[in-house]
Amino acid sequence: MTLARPELAATLVQLRRRVDAHFDAALARSPAAFRCGPGCESCCHVRIGVFAVEAAAIRDALARLGDRDPALRARLRVQADAPDHADRCALLVDGRCAVYDDRPLICRSHGLPIAAADPHDPAAPLRLDHCPLNFRDEPPPRASILRLDAVNQPLALLASLWDADITQATRSPADAPRIDLADLARASP
Repeated sequence: MTLARPELAATLVQLRRRVDAHFDAALARSPAAFRCGPGCESCCHVRIGVFAVEAAAIRDALARLGDRDPALRARLRVQADAPDHADRCALLVDGRCAVYDDRPLICRSHGLPIAAADPHDPAAPLRLDHCPLNFRDEPPPRASILRLDAVNQPLALLASLWDADITQATRSPADAPRIDLADLARASP
């Protein structure tokens, strides 16, 4: 049985909600350990690409932004190629994400302590990582640690189902093509 794109988009929303709930629970467990909050943008000083399933949601968010605030939408188009903005996310405006409610899963997990496998040695123990601004005085509680593969595997599967015609030629769902956020920012409505 093949899922239609609206069903896949709804599944992405559910996955986002699970990551957001995990973040909220981790924050409630250790409020003093998190420095994340409005105006904190250090994790946004990077350019990233997303799978087409996430790009579709971001395109929709950018279209809504264009209707609601055409000047801000125009600013995103300009800063996508602005040399003074090249070291940060093309969707970051004045320290805030222009599409925050529809931001990618990778952005939703930033700040959380994460456990990730070593891609070069899958038998190695999981590597624990977190924002250097968080958990300075105490280690993260075990229940707050997000296993990155618990997000990446379902996302890769959604991506492969979203673009089944493209990903059938690839060896792995994780090999699905990615779309740069700057390309989405610069695109016309």
